[in-house]
Amino acid sequence: MTLPTDRRIREIGRRISRALVEAAGTGYGRPLIAAVSGGADSSAMLLLLADTQSRHGWRIRAAHVDHLIQTEEVRAGFRKASAEVAAMAGSPLDFVQADAASEANSSSDGLEAAARRVRYTALAELAQERGSSVVAVAHTQDDQSETVLMHILRGSGLDGLSGMPATRPLTDEVQLVRPLLEVTRAETESVCQAYGWRPVHDPSNDLLGHTRNRIRHSLLPLLNEFNPNVSERLAQLARSVSSDRALLDLIGEQTLEQLRDGSDVLPRRLFMSLPGQLQNRVVRALCHEHGVVLSAERTGAALQVIHTGHGQVELPEGVRLSVAGGTIKVVPPCPPAATGH
Repeated sequence: MTLPTDRRIREIGRRISRALVEAAGTGYGRPLIAAVSGGADSSAMLLLLADTQSRHGWRIRAAHVDHLIQTEEVRAGFRKASAEVAAMAGSPLDFVQADAASEANSSSDGLEAAARRVRYTALAELAQERGSSVVAVAHTQDDQSETVLMHILRGSGLDGLSGMPATRPLTDEVQLVRPLLEVTRAETESVCQAYGWRPVHDPSNDLLGHTRNRIRHSLLPLLNEFNPNVSERLAQLARSVSSDRALLDLIGEQTLEQLRDGSDVLPRRLFMSLPGQLQNRVVRALCHEHGVVLSAERTGAALQVIHTGHGQVELPEGVRLSVAGGTIKVVPPCPPAATGH
């Protein structure tokens, strides 16, 4: 691989390497899975992570996820480009498939959400097979600003305004990191140009039926007329809100411990004495202990049952929140009944 001498490109590499270390620590030669599509963002991430391995210490492996959505011609182009850029980076490459359409048909989510879910599941499983504890994806500052705008349009609270986190767990053993959140899409294109790499274009990014694409092609250009740095400002908003949210989560966790005083149940009377927003955080902290991350909708349903004083609400992963006898308790799913032979 011919290393670019452009100082701007080298600085972008240092920023990405630094962001990776801040999110996941130093690798000390351990493997890291870098998701690659052949597009500009993921290609730039792969090339720069492979180029800066001596800085962050992670041994980079590339992974391409085929969602089985687009035409065979388009998918073949992505596979070919992913193989070529992985070879340019000197990184081994795994191909995995994830059936997004089947997932969408079996759930109430749209295709985009289903694709994201099966993609992360496939990457987490691959990481465990390869002995990796970290998966890197190439969401940029532009992606972050689009995400924040999507949540604003949906009327989200702090959780939505905080955008995509720099890191989050995929499983108990695998961590997702986003080392490009402070790198722009224009910069990833410059990186590809500096390496002499021509990324492939994803035609689905041009479909205006997707909300994110309409934001990207219509709303953000309009907002740029008011502030040419609007993408950077929205990303700054996400970082600021994320810090506030983390503090509120910590207060919620500490309040939870104080209320239940070592017990596994929560006294409803004490809970009801809390301010409304703190009730929200305490319920989320209680459910998070059982591996459940509540959406705003499920949080509202849980609070409604608590305020009623009795009943239960179904939560993700088969978990239930039960209110009875003046106590609030999260009940894990029942184990499957044993079958005789």
